[in-house]
Amino acid sequence: MQRITFVLACAAFGISIFSVTRLNGPGRVAAAGKNPWEEVRTYPPLVFTSKATLDCSISSTANGRQIMKTVAGSGFTFDAPMLPIKDGIVNIKDPGMMYKFTAFPTSALKAHFAGLGDGMITEMQVEVEVDVKRFEQPAGPGTTIHFSAADITADAAYVEYTGVFVRDSDKKLFPFRVVFNSVTEGRGTVVPGAGAPVVPLISKMVALGTPQNPATVTTALYEAEEGVRKLQ
Repeated sequence: MQRITFVLACAAFGISIFSVTRLNGPGRVAAAGKNPWEEVRTYPPLVFTSKATLDCSISSTANGRQIMKTVAGSGFTFDAPMLPIKDGIVNIKDPGMMYKFTAFPTSALKAHFAGLGDGMITEMQVEVEVDVKRFEQPAGPGTTIHFSAADITADAAYVEYTGVFVRDSDKKLFPFRVVFNSVTEGRGTVVPGAGAPVVPLISKMVALGTPQNPATVTTALYEAEEGVRKLQ
């Protein structure tokens, strides 16, 4: 997380001021026969900071759902059906608890990016790692765990989306990375697979941010650029 945050911060410092003016420029991803990502990554990414909410219900036994809504700034809004998770882990510590997993949508999904327009997310992976310094488990070990945003360790609500957004208007591809940076309001429940300290994650439900107090999100998008003049 620290490495990704550092990279995004460096990019944001140099380009965030002027990036909005470059969103709708024409262009294709790459000439035929070339590696498409080489041209896309010729120039630094567009970097945005926004405010958003995330509601996630996910399970190891059934399809789940993730709803992201950008409420301020430029960022994604989507409603994604999710496949069952395969690698979820719950680690009960003294004190606190940590859970993590990776997840994938069931198929390509519609999305809106404020400032870019409507499109489709055709590739996406979700990585989640949340560390809480305290929690409640009223029914004892192995039962449902409850926590709030106030219980989350500072800078430890790590949610990252990596994928490709294809804009409807011109079919332009935007590889992206979205990171939830800080959460001051929200809540969650986690169901562990047993009462041992480290067990599989059976399911979890979490809300990060509220419309009144949303989470801070950083988004980086690569965009191919044509017609940039080489200077002598």
